[in-house]
Amino acid sequence: MATNALISCGVGAVCPSFLSSKSRYATAKSFGVTCNSSRFVMSAEWFPGSDRPPYLDGSAPGDFGFDPLGLGEVPANLERYKESELIHCRWAMLAVPGVLLPEALGLGNWVKAQEWAAVPGGQATYLGNPVPWGTLPTILVIEFLAIAFVEHQRSIEKDTEKKKYPGGAFDPLGFSKDPQKFQEYKVKEVKNGRLALLAFVGFCVQQSAYPGTGPLENLASHLSDPWHNNIGDIIIPKSILP
Repeated sequence: MATNALISCGVGAVCPSFLSSKSRYATAKSFGVTCNSSRFVMSAEWFPGSDRPPYLDGSAPGDFGFDPLGLGEVPANLERYKESELIHCRWAMLAVPGVLLPEALGLGNWVKAQEWAAVPGGQATYLGNPVPWGTLPTILVIEFLAIAFVEHQRSIEKDTEKKKYPGGAFDPLGFSKDPQKFQEYKVKEVKNGRLALLAFVGFCVQQSAYPGTGPLENLASHLSDPWHNNIGDIIIPKSILP
């Protein structure tokens, strides 16, 4: 009951009269809270009141029972989706700072940074400096070979956990040495990765709405006139705007 739950959390030691058998609060309903001596652990779902799919048991990092389309019903597909999500999260976490940093340093935005590729014989630059072997055909060949090698190495690994968390040279700071901390880091990684994925989608939407502009330029424009420079400026017809 709620009384026992609160006592186990140490509330009874602080306010014993509050939880006495004669108190009207002693018969209160349970709130679905699991407690230990240090903190409350809430049983939260991505959508309150929704049923958790049986194949999402909460054991995977960042698993909140979210699969409205039932994409993970097939176990082999579910494992593949977990791996794919994690890889995309890591790419997004690299891409978002890569978009923001050059613009913050005044070196142009991520859209204009690609314009050299449309020019015959164009030279790639990074932070204003020419990139060695920076022609488009050469870069495409290097990227193809590098990604093909990495994907091949990952495909021959049969351990699903090592596919996602290879460790070794990819963990130079030893974050995986403490198993309990490592589980926390896994959850933090996928949460931040999902946020980065949403951020990059936002960058793409803003670029489509205001071609040639970067996210920081969009932010500055919005802050200068929040009433007019917002999503409504795109989806609401100009004729009905004040």
